[in-house]
Amino acid sequence: MFETRTIPPPAPPGEARRGLRRLPPARALAQRGLAALEVALMLPVIAALLYVLVEGGNTIRAYSALTEASRAGARHVVMNDDVAGVQNFVRSLATTLDPNALTATAVKDTGKQMVTVTVQYAYKSVFTSNPYNGDPHDALITFSASTSMPTP
Repeated sequence: MFETRTIPPPAPPGEARRGLRRLPPARALAQRGLAALEVALMLPVIAALLYVLVEGGNTIRAYSALTEASRAGARHVVMNDDVAGVQNFVRSLATTLDPNALTATAVKDTGKQMVTVTVQYAYKSVFTSNPYNGDPHDALITFSASTSMPTP
């Protein structure tokens, strides 16, 4: 019914068990360093994936903060009727973004009874060493978020 098998005893030193082959010495030497070569070939791919993950996450975080600041700025203008103070208000809200690279403008259209707040952010990569110095050509991407709300 059940077949019983016994495990063969270990082979004496210098001899291989039946069924297992040893590599000849020349072939064994050819295998040395192969793992290092595989790591060296895969390292650029892994570095590129890491760059995309970090940069993509930072980009999403910055755009999300910009969108929230735009919405809050529009609410501020609607509630307080403070078109001139929207720049300082938005800068105080977007604490995770560089305030020097952030601009906010509010336009109040009395004919349509709408307020539109546009916030722009000169995004810079996390892998660049020099900070944003006000030159728009230094920015990698300029994000823009706009929110319109009706006035009461």
